[in-house]
Amino acid sequence: MSDNVDPRENDRLERLRALLSGTHEQEHAGLALGRGAYGNTLMGAMLHGADRMRQGHEPTGLEKLLLDAVQSVLSEKEIKAWGGVYREVADAGQPTVLPRMFARRSADEGYSIEDLKRDLPDLVADAMSMANTQIVDPRTPDREVNDPAFLAAMREAKFGITAFAAVDDRMIPDAAGLEGTEQAPQDGGQDRDSRSGPFYVRVLADSFYVHRAVGDAGASRDEIFWTAAGGGGSGTHSFRSEEFGAVTKGDTRTFSAGNNILFQGWTSGDYLGVNIVCWEKDDEITPWTEALNKALNDAMNTLNRTLAFDDFVTGVLPLWVAIAVQVANMFISVMVYLLNMSDISCQRTIGMGRYELAMLSQGGTATWKFDGDGHHDLRVKWSGPKIPFAEGFLRASIRTGTAWQPPAKLPFRTITTPALAVHGDRLHALFLRPSDQVVMWTSMDSSGTWSPAEPLGGDQSWYAPALTSAGGVLYYAVVGKNGSLWTRTYTPATGWTPAKVGGGGWQYAPALATYKDQPWLVIYGLDQNLHHAKNGAWTSWQVDNIGWKVSTHVALATHRDRIWRVATGKDNQLHTSFNGGGTWANQGHVPGWRPSHAPALAANAGTMTVLMRGTDGRLWAADHNGSWQTAHTVTAAAPTGAPAAAYYNNKLYAMYLTT
Repeated sequence: MSDNVDPRENDRLERLRALLSGTHEQEHAGLALGRGAYGNTLMGAMLHGADRMRQGHEPTGLEKLLLDAVQSVLSEKEIKAWGGVYREVADAGQPTVLPRMFARRSADEGYSIEDLKRDLPDLVADAMSMANTQIVDPRTPDREVNDPAFLAAMREAKFGITAFAAVDDRMIPDAAGLEGTEQAPQDGGQDRDSRSGPFYVRVLADSFYVHRAVGDAGASRDEIFWTAAGGGGSGTHSFRSEEFGAVTKGDTRTFSAGNNILFQGWTSGDYLGVNIVCWEKDDEITPWTEALNKALNDAMNTLNRTLAFDDFVTGVLPLWVAIAVQVANMFISVMVYLLNMSDISCQRTIGMGRYELAMLSQGGTATWKFDGDGHHDLRVKWSGPKIPFAEGFLRASIRTGTAWQPPAKLPFRTITTPALAVHGDRLHALFLRPSDQVVMWTSMDSSGTWSPAEPLGGDQSWYAPALTSAGGVLYYAVVGKNGSLWTRTYTPATGWTPAKVGGGGWQYAPALATYKDQPWLVIYGLDQNLHHAKNGAWTSWQVDNIGWKVSTHVALATHRDRIWRVATGKDNQLHTSFNGGGTWANQGHVPGWRPSHAPALAANAGTMTVLMRGTDGRLWAADHNGSWQTAHTVTAAAPTGAPAAAYYNNKLYAMYLTT
């Protein structure tokens, strides 16, 4: 860009001075600027780098990355002038909208990647406390409308950040030593090494629907256009739509076939991040919007790779959200406050993990809400090859007495945690077939021989199924793809009954256990409460009386005349409770145990055992004999997700997926 003086440069400098000193006019009063202690760390690093460059210092790698992004729209001369204003305000005290680490920070001391890594825990806590950020399980039905609090916060702030991640189902195929053990390929399924990527992604902007026009506050119609920038680990892409004139409430507008590629490129990891802005054009169109959006997105992509969290594994996804917040705030600071381009109706950053990409590729479409000054539903359409669901082979670890055998590989490939239950003289297992997510059923006899897996009707799900045996009947439950509860029963004499489909409103896997010869079912609702029912009719649901909040399914087992329930809470601690037939009694969390996924619970006549995947990636087991005993690792077990467990023939069976 030329170093010619922009006639509006002085105005931008005064806007920066007002922004940093806290005297700026809150054009977008609901934005997160200045709300959190760390929300503008990258903005601070860029301005600090501008000042250091002005004074002849070499910017750090992080500062240069951010300065290069801003130089996509501004000259080096003006950026140095911004650094001078920053220094002026910083020397007078802490800049109002910048974190405290930039108050009186010497120009001799740069802000580096190492500094950012040190401050990441604070950035994450700041970002995740915002009401307009969310991490969503992509399997949840109607996931765009099930959190009114997020939508309200997005409307107030005019931007929102959503990351889709199914944390229990991140699985990588195990391709070693499979000769003679594979399931037969299913229709629509592919058994190939490319299951683990990289993947080619092509997402089109199909159309948008207008619930509320920006002009509804005064004028009667909008002039709308959209911009986007996306990155998938290695590839980046930018998009700018045509203008849509005279947009009014109730309109559906379709993007032109020649200009509708929202993102196109390869993902080197298991994610795609896209930053999308809906604009209402008041003034002349400028190329700055697209250029800065793309430059900042490229910087975000580089940061993700540099910080080594460019995936959606449990525990690192909040880091991605934190950086997304930083980039969104920086875009708003530069575009809205400093360049005086206040035409943003709503900005939204969408992060899609492997599961969401697979669902979008196989489902074909998705709708994302942009509720800010106006309210628009953006409909996107998949146009690339289908992405397979991440899948893995089951392994079994068996404990006899206190000794664990080495894990045994089973000939079953799945996308979820399995379900285990003993019925009659056999150990029964259910899992989901990767190609079409159909529930599959197999059982093992006392010699260790598994029956061929067969579909359980045509039941399909995104979640793990559940099993228990009560009163001579095997009970099965699963949450269908539409969020309804599907149940069946089985006896050797009658086989499986037809599926009963109950009401909707459920998410995650259900949990089943038998208490006093009655089946109990616990399930998590879209209302974000646990519910339980019994007797097999699955009616008269009771809401959890102790208010547990979880981000995955719970585990159940009967021990010492009580039915026990354990769960990994949103605090990543293992919580316990039991029920004697009425309400749940909270038994607190087990200190020092921090599972990464949902636990498994199994019991025999005298012992109850919990199995859990630790944050170290190993499988841990602990017995309860009046109190919890010391946890120990299961020999050579490295599960990818949540385990399942059952006692059978005086042995403890743990089943799980491996990397």
